[in-house]
Amino acid sequence: MKRWLSLVALACWLPVAQAVPLEQLTVRICGTPAYPPVSWVDRSGRVTGLNAQVIKALLEPLGVTVDDQQNSNWRRCLKEVELGNVDVISGFKTEPRQQFLNYLSTPIINEDIYLYYPIDKPIHFQSWQDLAGLRVGILMGDSFGDEADEALRHYPNLEFVSKQDQNILKLVDARLDAVPMGKLSGQLDIRRLGVEGKLGYTATDVSDYWYVAISKHSPLMEHFAELDQRLGGLLADPTYTARLLQQQQQLYLESLGLAQQQDEP
Repeated sequence: MKRWLSLVALACWLPVAQAVPLEQLTVRICGTPAYPPVSWVDRSGRVTGLNAQVIKALLEPLGVTVDDQQNSNWRRCLKEVELGNVDVISGFKTEPRQQFLNYLSTPIINEDIYLYYPIDKPIHFQSWQDLAGLRVGILMGDSFGDEADEALRHYPNLEFVSKQDQNILKLVDARLDAVPMGKLSGQLDIRRLGVEGKLGYTATDVSDYWYVAISKHSPLMEHFAELDQRLGGLLADPTYTARLLQQQQQLYLESLGLAQQQDEP
């Protein structure tokens, strides 16, 4: 009894851990380099794009310092979040990722996933089962939603790469039959690599949302409710994301020296 009372007294005496104020925090973000203008890594090694700008708009006015330097691919980015070395990412919401991430409730943007293929070997998509037996290129760490991911796991001919450029060039050389990519990013990358007219594409049944997600190890979790409410307010204006997306697409094209070409008739 005396021991129990002493433990109670000790518990009462110990200080209660307080959340670190937001203005004292420095957090790391990372993202997929393969989805411009939604997410990419620029030549200086900074993660940028629509999603990174939304994350900064969410955190920086609250006094949070955002470290956006990234020297890893998407799969390594996800692993760093899981280990607690990165605080915030944006991506599709999947069951495996929810083991180490908590997603804010308001999505940033909807992304359509297309299948790209050699122009002379078209694919008519009806379901992900149609890809059985085909050579399919997948970016390491990429996800297309739980249902599509589960279907792809059963295919023996998946080829994983660390950079999307590898997939696109393999398609051009007919060393792959299909690559699932974002509609916007795929078309921008095809243009960047100068292979327009060599690849075709078709829509899939995947049209999912990018969310802001916080590592369960991050000190930002102490402020989750506040950040969730603030993001909802930030994205309440339906024109906000559209304006930012157009701005980021223009920035991406300018970084490649393609903006003037875009404006030509």
